[in-house]
Amino acid sequence: MPTVSVKLPDATKARIDRVAASKGTSAHALMVEAIETKLDSEEKHDAFVEAALRSRDDMLASGKAYDGDEVLAYARARLRGEKPVRPRLKSIKTLLKPPK
Repeated sequence: MPTVSVKLPDATKARIDRVAASKGTSAHALMVEAIETKLDSEEKHDAFVEAALRSRDDMLASGKAYDGDEVLAYARARLRGEKPVRPRLKSIKTLLKPPK
């Protein structure tokens, strides 16, 4: 396992030592856990953004999307225990037309 040296401000190191002591763990274990947690968070965020961009590309390629108001109404009805009809895909052109 490689060793990494990190220079920390005195205040940060003091915080690490204080939190580690309160958790009954070592400063090293606390820092490893913090790094792992941050990496997991960043990887999940990146995967979410990638999925959103793929969905956007699919929507633009198909020219179809769901009406946001219909999706919201559907979700609210489901939360009330109702069994509403699922929203249908519509042409993006139809959804982007200004209301009359």
